[in-house]
Amino acid sequence: MKFSVVVPTYNEERDIADTLDHLLLLDGHEVEILVVDDSTDHTPEIVAGYAHRGVRLLRPPKPEGRCGARNLGIREASGDVVVILNADVHLPRDFVDRICAHYRAGADYVLVRSTVENMDDLFARYVECVGRVDMGKSDPDWMEWTEGFSCRREIAMRAGLFPVGFPVPICAGEDGYFGTNLRKAGARKVMDFSIVVTHVAPAAFREYWRIRVGRGRGSPQVRRFLEHWPMSRIVAWAALRVLKNVLQVALVLPVLVIGYRIARESPHGTRDWLAFCYAWLIEQIAFHVGEWRSIFEIRRAEGIARADRG
Repeated sequence: MKFSVVVPTYNEERDIADTLDHLLLLDGHEVEILVVDDSTDHTPEIVAGYAHRGVRLLRPPKPEGRCGARNLGIREASGDVVVILNADVHLPRDFVDRICAHYRAGADYVLVRSTVENMDDLFARYVECVGRVDMGKSDPDWMEWTEGFSCRREIAMRAGLFPVGFPVPICAGEDGYFGTNLRKAGARKVMDFSIVVTHVAPAAFREYWRIRVGRGRGSPQVRRFLEHWPMSRIVAWAALRVLKNVLQVALVLPVLVIGYRIARESPHGTRDWLAFCYAWLIEQIAFHVGEWRSIFEIRRAEGIARADRG
């Protein structure tokens, strides 16, 4: 059984070398590594430096965001199983051997556990602890995506790949949608949280803010393009979210409760309580900025599209 690892990259010059070094240490089966890049920094030059070790660099003919990059990588992959990886995720050496056992037993896609490496950094530690809280809320069977996600290439093609072709490329939320489509296509899911991959979470304020804004931008895109909400409903939803968080901050206590619940998952315990309240507040502001930015971006793009058709 052959495996293909697809890594979409956009300005990942700080992370990509470490990720590729981990991939080149994988034990066992034949592994193909494809990096699909449309960066404006030095990422393609770094990846090209690994060509002699078998890493393929692909450049999309036109930028379609992460979804388009993943689709190109899957189409170009020659493996039976495709591992879809972000550029800051590090796989353990035995990763392929362990997921291979599930595919030989009949799995069509496999979800694993991911943890944050840089737990000494506040924002990274917050991201990890929020994930632990979310995991503990309910039966994890609702999950359709994790870092280190893999699936059979054939069924990924049958499920329609990742969503593209919209006036604005979807930048977040597309992964769960793809996993749901796999399930609808009759794919058999396996969750093995004894397989652990690690990733580097944002540590600096600027990076944390950028990624959270990006997550916020994805929510209106998913609601508009995949769930077909009218713009009036999306605007009302975004406004109610702002109102809810303003009330929480004004009352203070709800924010303290949220921070306390997240801090209970921290190795620092309640010493992170107020710091996590701060991280949560910055996260919510970033989400709102991303949501409203996305709403205006969608309106503008759809207006241009209508004018072109007219």
